[in-house]
Amino acid sequence: MGIFVFGFYPGVGAIITSVIMIAVGLNCRKDPEPVRTNGTAAASWGINYLLATIVFLGSFLVYLFAFMPDDGSDDFLPWGLPVLAWLLISLIHVIICIAFGVRASRGKVVPFRGIPFIK
Repeated sequence: MGIFVFGFYPGVGAIITSVIMIAVGLNCRKDPEPVRTNGTAAASWGINYLLATIVFLGSFLVYLFAFMPDDGSDDFLPWGLPVLAWLLISLIHVIICIAFGVRASRGKVVPFRGIPFIK
């Protein structure tokens, strides 16, 4: 489900992907192991990615509309740093989704890296 991020405009696809990952991950909590553990990891990663998207793209939009002069700016940096950070996190997100999807399809437990919101 994490690859669905490419389906829409940047940001919108990330939010939809995160919500889908959270819903599917929570739905897998009723299943036996290792599906339960992998579902919990997917839901927690979905929350992490959703928060990163909201913080980085939200801070970019706040800066763009509230602090940037009306005539704009010719320089991408420093106001583009939140977008670059979000793009890096999105790249990591895609790599994690592919690698952990392959590992989960083989019946192995996926190691979770991030803030564990759901236990």
